[in-house]
Amino acid sequence: MKNIFRNCIYQGKNLFRDFGFSFWSLIYPLIMAIFFYTALSEVLNSELENINVGVDSENPIVYILEEIDFLNIHEITQDEIVKKLDNEEIDGFIDRDLNIKVKESGINQTIIKEVVEQIKQMEKLNRPIENYDFEADYILDRNQKANSLVIIFYSLIAMVSTYGIFAGIETVSLIQANLSNIGERLNITPLRKSKFLLAGVIVALFLNLFANGILIIFIKYALKINLFNEIKYSAILLIMGNLFGVALGVFIGASNKKSSNVKTLIAIAITLALSFLSGMMNPEIKVMIDENAPILSRINPISIITNNLYRINLLESTKSVGEGILILSIYCIVLIFTSYIFLRRKNYDSI
Repeated sequence: MKNIFRNCIYQGKNLFRDFGFSFWSLIYPLIMAIFFYTALSEVLNSELENINVGVDSENPIVYILEEIDFLNIHEITQDEIVKKLDNEEIDGFIDRDLNIKVKESGINQTIIKEVVEQIKQMEKLNRPIENYDFEADYILDRNQKANSLVIIFYSLIAMVSTYGIFAGIETVSLIQANLSNIGERLNITPLRKSKFLLAGVIVALFLNLFANGILIIFIKYALKINLFNEIKYSAILLIMGNLFGVALGVFIGASNKKSSNVKTLIAIAITLALSFLSGMMNPEIKVMIDENAPILSRINPISIITNNLYRINLLESTKSVGEGILILSIYCIVLIFTSYIFLRRKNYDSI
């Protein structure tokens, strides 16, 4: 235990001195958070604004539309429709047969469509349209649309939770005689590499959790975005994400003879690819994958973390948390076991 503690102190100091770890685990996530906030702040903070709707004077639902507070009704002629749509004076036009004409797709156009659909449904059910509260549902839909963009921040946190991958690579490099001077010394001494590796995993895990904490605090207090309402399950998911990242880093470091720089590039490529598929660059990518290849979301570790963080904190559902933790645990066990096999086979003709 004393040797492991001493190795932890040594490797902790070594990681803090390493610019790669400091940049990718501490600085880069903050830069990304600022970038996302700057790009999406208007959408995240947006509120429902009045929607301009064009109708003709003989439209049978004009009196209903005029009662909806968030709609501004403009009576226009058929000849003015195209001009006013092109000039963005109206967001859409509803004709007397309840057909909708728009210039482009967007939130306002979607809301107009939903209002008209509700009116059609009420007419088919022979229910009085004036008793229906149109406002409540559409304000809720608008807010939910804005909240869906928070998935980008959950994906960012999920990606950063796996950034122990860099510390994992560094740990393995330290015990390989062909990659570091320390590795040469370890391989000609009776010191057990397994204890040195265990200490490296512990240090990598705790330091990356520390980096995650800095990012979360920055998002909450500097950017004023509250992402976490359920602490217990969120913490478990982040811990498992960190452990997975470290295990993947150890595997990358042990499975090939490339230089540390090449292994770091491999790690960056893997984490960016997994993050892209989880919706970090664009939430629509995630929606497309969920619709066409849902298995990818179920096996992608960053998607597992992203989806569960979103569900337990915004949707208040813990239904899939157990499955996600189990899959991440299996990944960690397989990666660590495989890495151990690779490291045991390391032999050197000369040191």
